[in-house]
Amino acid sequence: MDLGLKDRVAIVTGAGAGIGFETAKRFLAEGARVVGASRTTHDFRKLAGADRLLAVDIDMATPQAGEVVAQAALEAFGRIDILFNNAGQAHARESFLVTSDADWQATLELNLMGYVRMARAVLPTMLAQGKGVLIHCGSEAGRLPVSILPDYSVSKAGVLMLSKYLSREYTARGVRSNVVAPAHIRTPLWDAPGGFLDALAQKFACSREEAVTAFLRESKLPAGRLGRPDEVASMVAFLASDLAEFISGESVGVDGGVMPTI
Repeated sequence: MDLGLKDRVAIVTGAGAGIGFETAKRFLAEGARVVGASRTTHDFRKLAGADRLLAVDIDMATPQAGEVVAQAALEAFGRIDILFNNAGQAHARESFLVTSDADWQATLELNLMGYVRMARAVLPTMLAQGKGVLIHCGSEAGRLPVSILPDYSVSKAGVLMLSKYLSREYTARGVRSNVVAPAHIRTPLWDAPGGFLDALAQKFACSREEAVTAFLRESKLPAGRLGRPDEVASMVAFLASDLAEFISGESVGVDGGVMPTI
């Protein structure tokens, strides 16, 4: 299906791996030009030539990051049509009581304030164009918190309200805002040392791969498997297209059917 994204300019934060990387690939496949912002963009840089791709190596938790990325996009391509706010972090915690102020600050600075600053940086351009799309990577943890992810769950709840607010203020001026809410997608956040798989392996007292099977059995995930980053990317691409131009202020789950079963 042609989504009509040819030559549109998309900013993807967290484009170096996982959902962000797959979304950048999908936008490029649809003919868009992509600005990828991430602390590491080595793999992203290989996706296309300089006429269709711009890599910005930056930590999206820094206060100036949004303005830096937006300005780079305008200098390279002259417009900004789509923002996929995606850069984030999730660290398993023993409990709420041992989650420190530093933990909370680091997570909220990236997962929420990074989104706020990036949206604030692109909105003037989108409003001047009379059209734009904001898509934010939330999580089903923002609606039903995960016991080992207190700060992450709260940050994703904040993303839901951020998008709802932006939708309320700017949809009438041509800028839509939506959330894509993945759950149980196997990204580097699962496989990284100290990530979800290590926490699950400890919980179930088994190997990492055995922990996936144990988790699926315990969670009763209707899909019967973990999701893939490219499956989230497909939803992001749809929400970015004109096929979704009557959708704003929504949160769309990509979760294998988990929410209705909990």
